[in-house]
Amino acid sequence: MVERDVVSWTSMISGYCNVGKIEQAVLLFENVKLEGLEPNNFTWNAMIACYARRGDSNGAFACFSRMTKEGIKPNNVTVTGILPAFGLTGSIQKGREIHELIYRMGLDMDVFIATALIDMHSKCGSVKDTRNVFEMLHVKNVASVECNDRMLWEARHVLSGCSHDGSVEKGLKIYRSMEEKYGVEISKEHYHCVVDMLCRSGRMSEAFELIKQMPVEITDTIAGAFFNGCKIHGRRDLAKLIAEEILKMGLENPGGFVTLSNIYATDGEWREVENIRRVMREKTARKKPGFSLVEKKNELL
Repeated sequence: MVERDVVSWTSMISGYCNVGKIEQAVLLFENVKLEGLEPNNFTWNAMIACYARRGDSNGAFACFSRMTKEGIKPNNVTVTGILPAFGLTGSIQKGREIHELIYRMGLDMDVFIATALIDMHSKCGSVKDTRNVFEMLHVKNVASVECNDRMLWEARHVLSGCSHDGSVEKGLKIYRSMEEKYGVEISKEHYHCVVDMLCRSGRMSEAFELIKQMPVEITDTIAGAFFNGCKIHGRRDLAKLIAEEILKMGLENPGGFVTLSNIYATDGEWREVENIRRVMREKTARKKPGFSLVEKKNELL
């Protein structure tokens, strides 16, 4: 029988990770040392990425900590593998620990690490950190084609962070400079972030004008954000002005329809309520259940 080396073990571990069999991957990982071998960077990175893809930030961080304690220096692949786990769970503290580690270890802040950091910080609601990484990446990679290709995706996360953080003026400044300064084409996702940001801050007239003027079709997320803002800030008049146009569109998400129905019901316009419900029945729209995660003493519950 051919003797297995670290490369062979790592390949098998990666194979199990890729099909979601983390228990078997962990068992193989522990067997590496029993065979008198030492896991290398590739082996550790495979395990960390495996935990991260499952959204298990506790497992990913524990594996990462064990890696460093055993004297294996993390590299760029390690960092880009572990950051998504903290973004999915909103674990700001641990995500910042990794961010600080990048600087302490002198790792090269390439476009892949920066992208992972932007994703993680924005999902954790840290708009300041998100914006700092975004600006630094643009300055460093201003002439990079790869950077320009990723700017669309990254700008969306920066705008989303501004929306959740309440940094409306900063968000609008970034939005207005996207095409003028950075040459970034504004997409439906970007428009949704700006509409959501304006609605959260009660600037409904501006949100309405933006929707009317934007050169893209209204999406489920844009409609949902606008109608929710109209309901919260008492601008049912604006909701009705745009309702007819939205009802003609092939939106699938029930959130916007439900909110619009409630707005009409508040004003006693039951014929319109029934019309919206009929549209919902035709589209077989259904609400999906949600869930939440709470961080307690560095454990996710």
